[in-house]
Parts: sequence; structure tokens; C-alpha cells
Amino acid sequence: MTEAVIDSPANPRIKAWRALRSRSERDRTGTVLIEGRRETIRALDRLETVTVIVRIGETDVPAEDPTVVSERAFSALSGRQHPDGIAGVFRIPDHAVATVPSATIDLALIADGIEKPGNIGAMIRTADAFGAAFVGCSLGTDLFNPIIVRAAQGSLFAGVTLASDRSEVMSWLDPEMRVVIASPRGSVGLWDADLTGRTAVVVGSEHGGVSAPWYDIGTPVSVPTVGAADSLNASVAAAVFLAEAARQRAI
Repeated sequence: MTEAVIDSPANPRIKAWRALRSRSERDRTGTVLIEGRRETIRALDRLETVTVIVRIGETDVPAEDPTVVSERAFSALSGRQHPDGIAGVFRIPDHAVATVPSATIDLALIADGIEKPGNIGAMIRTADAFGAAFVGCSLGTDLFNPIIVRAAQGSLFAGVTLASDRSEVMSWLDPEMRVVIASPRGSVGLWDADLTGRTAVVVGSEHGGVSAPWYDIGTPVSVPTVGAADSLNASVAAAVFLAEAARQRAI
């Protein structure tokens, strides 16, 4: 790799890859641009690869025949302030809940109506860390939003990650799975809730909370707090619930 194969930011392939930062273009082509060494390496293990893109001069490239581009061309396609010089274009897989039987899942984090991609990415990363499946429920964006990809730090491709609309998720969920709703008004405190069996933790948006239908099948559980704050950030609440589930299961 001694010279750039693609040099101009105006090259049609550079423009096409950059366009994949838009959801409409991802939906139209069925492909996504994944940026970052860690994210790209993990995507290579799980997704169908179209091409791996590397900035000229990069070493330890995670592909045998990458597309090499100049520094200015890579900067043009990248959406990051300090890109690390590795990216890839991949086929978007089917993440519908129907692709994984709910009976095979022991612990799930259901993100209900979350709109902020940064929160979604953090929740995916947390679910991966604690061995939980992530289930997006009527999210405000697709799972391959660049902000989600970056915030998830590769966890988007590590564990079970699903997304469907609310009615599909609720129909898919195993009736024998305990449903726990994260709610600051929950009558049961988290430290007293039993999370040792097959459990789905539902966390809603910070503005609207968990949608009403979940309360027909789940138990509202609150995180005991001592300060003035009466609620937690959605991704933080998810982390607290999953950490407690992991603690209980380790005893």
C-alpha cells in the first residue's frame, strides 16, 4: 500500500460512501458505512462485507484487499472529527425480533421509544457488557445511525441486537418472561426486585417514559435515590438495572 487508489473527495465512490450517513440512503441501498478500527473489526465478524476502506499509510489493516484512499478523501467520507483511518461498507442485516426466538433469551433490555441515538448506543454497549439482549422498541432512528455506531463502540455487532415496532416486540416477548419497568414512581424498589429469572427490563424515554401498554404486563420498579434528582438518564437507568440483575445472578 504505497499509493492512494482514490485521491479526490469528489470521486463517486467517496460521495456514495459519505451518503450512507443518511438513513434514507441506508434504507435505499441496504448498506451502511461503519467507521473506526474497533467497530469495523467487529462488523467484519458479523456482517456481509462490501468493502473495507483504509487511509493510505495505515498499518495492521483488518482485510486482505482493502480500498486505499488518500487522507483528504478519507476525511471527506468520514463523519468523525478525528477519524482513525479505518472504515467499511457492510450489508445491513435483518434485526427484526422475529429473527431470534424470545424463548432463547434470558435477560433483555427493551429500549422503548428512545429517540436520542447517543442513549441508544450507550444502552447497546451496556447490554453487551452485562450479557443482555438489546431490543429496540419503536426507536426514533435506525440501529445504524452513525452516532449509535460510535456510542456502542462495537457492541452493536457483539451480542443479540434487535429492533421492531412496539406491537411486534410485545407480541414476540415470551409470556413466561418477567417484565420489569424502570419507573421513578415504581412501588417496588430495585434492591427488592427479583431479577434472577428470565427477565426483560423496559426503559423508556426521558421525556415520556415507558409507554402505557407495558404497564399491563410489567411491574414498575424504581431506583432508590437520596439526592434531589427524581429520575435518571435513560442509559444510566438501564446500566443500574442490568448491573443489579448481574449482581443477583452472581450470588
